[in-house]
Amino acid sequence: MKTLPPIVVVADRGRLIAYRLDEADRPRVVANEEFAEGSRKLSELVTDQAGAFPVSGSIGTASAERLPLENELEIRCIRAIAENIQTIIREEKVGRWALVAPSQIHRAIVDHLPKEARECLVLQIKRDLINSPSKDVVEAMRRAAQEKSYA
Repeated sequence: MKTLPPIVVVADRGRLIAYRLDEADRPRVVANEEFAEGSRKLSELVTDQAGAFPVSGSIGTASAERLPLENELEIRCIRAIAENIQTIIREEKVGRWALVAPSQIHRAIVDHLPKEARECLVLQIKRDLINSPSKDVVEAMRRAAQEKSYA
């Protein structure tokens, strides 16, 4: 059985957890970050109505800017995740690492990583395991490693 990469990054839109695996594949948390843009409601992040468009005949404003704002917040969150991953890889001085993220954001995270980080990415799992115990993450990696051949 091949050994797993020494660093495993598990992420979703609002959180990132990085584990370092020892020789026996026991995980130890080396980073645990939360991103407000990904975990909070838009109404919690934006409270004033500056820039909103008035709606005639009713009280309040239209949400015409809601979708561009949601997209911008998601892009910021993806960039923050990618920057954190780059920092973790650099600080932990590893040549190989794995990424576990939901399929909806997995590709975007990889696309925002620098070339050096993408070249070291040897195992990818497109699942949302952020709230799973670390032993479940390691088990999912073992199964993925058996199904795929990686360096």
